[in-house]
Amino acid sequence: MDATYPLLAVVEAHPDWGRALFMFVLLLGTALLGKIVTKIDMPEVLGEIAGGIALKAVGGAIIGSSLILAIPGDPFMSFVALLGALFLLFSVGLETSLLELKKVGPRAAAVAMIGVTIPFALAFAAAPLLFAGAVLSAYLFVAASLVATSVGITSAVFRTAGVMQSRMANTVLAAAVFDDILGLMVLAVVSAVADGGRVSVGLVSGLLAKALIFLVGSVVVGRLAAPQLSRFFSAIHTGSGMKLGVAISFMVVFAGLADVFGLEPIIGAFAAGALLEEVHFRSFEVPPVVKEMRAALAHNPSEESEASRIIDKHQEKHVEDLIKTFEYIFVPIFFVHVGTQINVGTLIKPSVLVSGAVLSIVGILGKLAAGLAAVKGERMATGWAMVPRGEVGLVFAAAGLSAGVLTDEMYASIILMVVVTTTAGVLAVRQTARRFQAVEPGVAAA
Repeated sequence: MDATYPLLAVVEAHPDWGRALFMFVLLLGTALLGKIVTKIDMPEVLGEIAGGIALKAVGGAIIGSSLILAIPGDPFMSFVALLGALFLLFSVGLETSLLELKKVGPRAAAVAMIGVTIPFALAFAAAPLLFAGAVLSAYLFVAASLVATSVGITSAVFRTAGVMQSRMANTVLAAAVFDDILGLMVLAVVSAVADGGRVSVGLVSGLLAKALIFLVGSVVVGRLAAPQLSRFFSAIHTGSGMKLGVAISFMVVFAGLADVFGLEPIIGAFAAGALLEEVHFRSFEVPPVVKEMRAALAHNPSEESEASRIIDKHQEKHVEDLIKTFEYIFVPIFFVHVGTQINVGTLIKPSVLVSGAVLSIVGILGKLAAGLAAVKGERMATGWAMVPRGEVGLVFAAAGLSAGVLTDEMYASIILMVVVTTTAGVLAVRQTARRFQAVEPGVAAA
């Protein structure tokens, strides 16, 4: 191998920074290649997972590189993958508008409750039949991986179909956020059980209360502290670098606080994103594009309405835009790392294919049932829009694997479920959204 692949030989001879840097670049490059699936209008997350699977297969079977085979268990790459998960949930939190949730709250909450409870219950009932002999916490993790809906994937499909501002889209996206919140609470309970807790009404209610108190308390306390801290740091410097540093510091601090509370760090990252709003950063400089737009508007007042809309958009989304710089790097690496955890031999086992198919059916039926809580005429579109599991389901699966609870077969089955539900959901949403748009164009949000 040394003569054929001299670069790998050199890197493997330097076990510290050389190995770490090579692994990082290798996973990032694989993630970039994985985006090729967007050419066929599929979510790039699927290509990134496939890239991770292929990377491990090629590195192990063809090249025989111990360096590539070591990626799944490497502490540095596990840390980088964790950063990806934190940035992902932080971004979801930033995109969560508590005011918008309130507008469609009751109906969206009903859709979310059904979309969480039915898939969880069905998967928990099926898990002992699919994975006989496993521990209770493993079954709970399998069931928990089916509860979340991908906000990012669903919103992207809505945007492409031109129904982003419809009542149905608002209901689905709000329900997906509720799904994430409920799912994170479920994850808190499941993680506690995996750490040795015994399932009981007291344990479940206590952990749910702890997660709820943490989320609500984080938002309340954070909203009181964020403006004060923002003004303090803006007094030092008002540039975008300081603004970004304050936002990331909130993410890391709240992830650490969640860990102290006995919750998953991603719960803290989500809470940090939910509490931060652009209003908390008004003491910082506005984005350069806003300055340019205001200057142009001063010379051409007739375009005030459209220009004001563009200015507001860029000013309100500036923190999200800054975070996306890191999200573009670390989140794809997280998904590739997820793929490297899978053995191709395990993935094609008949038992895994069967269990993956069963979980996929359960996942689809459970979310279609959630659509029954939507407005008549929008139920099928709503149900299919809730089907894609995408990134959050993968975060749950990765948490179960890192906790040592999920077996390779369970993990592979969950990945198959995520791929199938995401693919089927995207294809179905495109069709139902088009019909929805044709029947009820321009439905106002309510």
